[in-house]
Amino acid sequence: MNTPWKNLSPKDSFRTQQTCFISDVDRKVITYLYQPIIGSHAFSLYMTLLGDFEMTPQPKLHSELLATLNVGIPEFYQARIRLEGIGLLNTYVRETEQMKEYIYEPLMPVTSKQFFEEDLLRMLLREHIGEGRLRRLQEQYSFPKADYSDLQKITQSFVGVYNVARTIVPLEQSSLLESRKGQAPQIEISSFNFSYLKQLLNSQFFRPEALTSELRKKIEVLNKLYGIEEEEMAALLMRASNLENGVVDTKELENLAADSTTQGISKSVIRDKVEQTAEASAEQQANREAALKKAGYTEQEIQLVLLAEKLTPYQFIADIKAQKKGQVTSNEKNLLNILLSQYDLSSGVLNMLIYYMLVIQGEPTMNKGVAERIANDWTQSEISLPEEAINKTKQFIGQKRATAEKRNVRQYGRNVVRKVEKLPEWATEKPTQTKSERLLSDEEQKRFNERLKKFRNGRKAGDD
Repeated sequence: MNTPWKNLSPKDSFRTQQTCFISDVDRKVITYLYQPIIGSHAFSLYMTLLGDFEMTPQPKLHSELLATLNVGIPEFYQARIRLEGIGLLNTYVRETEQMKEYIYEPLMPVTSKQFFEEDLLRMLLREHIGEGRLRRLQEQYSFPKADYSDLQKITQSFVGVYNVARTIVPLEQSSLLESRKGQAPQIEISSFNFSYLKQLLNSQFFRPEALTSELRKKIEVLNKLYGIEEEEMAALLMRASNLENGVVDTKELENLAADSTTQGISKSVIRDKVEQTAEASAEQQANREAALKKAGYTEQEIQLVLLAEKLTPYQFIADIKAQKKGQVTSNEKNLLNILLSQYDLSSGVLNMLIYYMLVIQGEPTMNKGVAERIANDWTQSEISLPEEAINKTKQFIGQKRATAEKRNVRQYGRNVVRKVEKLPEWATEKPTQTKSERLLSDEEQKRFNERLKKFRNGRKAGDD
């Protein structure tokens, strides 16, 4: 499974850019109204980005941000997109051959008044803190309306107080932080079938004029939030309708929809896409591990297969080179482009080719001719999975050993007959320097896997 955060590396740089003024009042709104929805990691990320801009706008590595937040790449990505989705962050990226830089722009929240007027935000908050706490927050952020009907307003106007010069030099607007309004999140166009809903309501003597545009918007929010479909929505609308005038009590509709989720009518759970992807990925990985174990692969081979499937070839070779305290050469980068574009190899299989040449053969760099011959042979052999590449590698090494043994037997004059399959051209090619080629032991493979994971967790992101 392709995880959405796989292209984000701790070695990528980032800068914080602030284009609007975020006041202490805004921060309180985020703390008490937004935080229950976005979670503690997203809240910490938002506040950290604000503080980062105030301290220094200079580029930093993501590894520093991960260390400050004490999270990994998946948790960071989840926090980031939660901020993006709710309208608190804009993210931009600039990518070249040499580097990738992200620009993070924290945005203003909506006002407390806007927040409680937005169905989606208000109902999301209710799901996290409950109706009682929501009411108390609304009271806390509300001001009683004063009655000025018997008073005369005598407030002076600006021009009545200040002398305005004829010539006023305008300020450079580009250098000022704007005091713009926050934007509430927008839901996607709903697939809710209003035509079908109308048919259901017509059979129950529901007044068509009661289905106003405001009510339709609320229905779309309830559908997205709770997964309530047309039949259930029709029943809830009838229960929330006034029998005398047919008007739908929208507050009662919200309460009924929320209650339906706790009473088993609807089991839709509010989760973001990262959580769903992570759960599906974990389940898929568990099934993958079980299948590999059943096929007879060792624990270390299974971990190698999973790493090969998880990382891109560029990440895989860079991490192996980092272990060997080397660098990926420009020729190797070009070679990977050729192998990816011209040969029908998956990323996982190509990673096993890299592993074979740099780890098992112990070569300092990948030889273009040998790599292309291996890729050609594996393509013709229809190698599509990393474990198939492991089998092919074992076969090659076993055949080469058998050939060497046969050569030694003949040298001693022993009449030993062995049946040895013909090796592919690349496997019989004489190396420039004789090396002891063998598969790694379980312990060696375990250490290799652990080192590779260590280089992926961002702890040493700035070392190379």
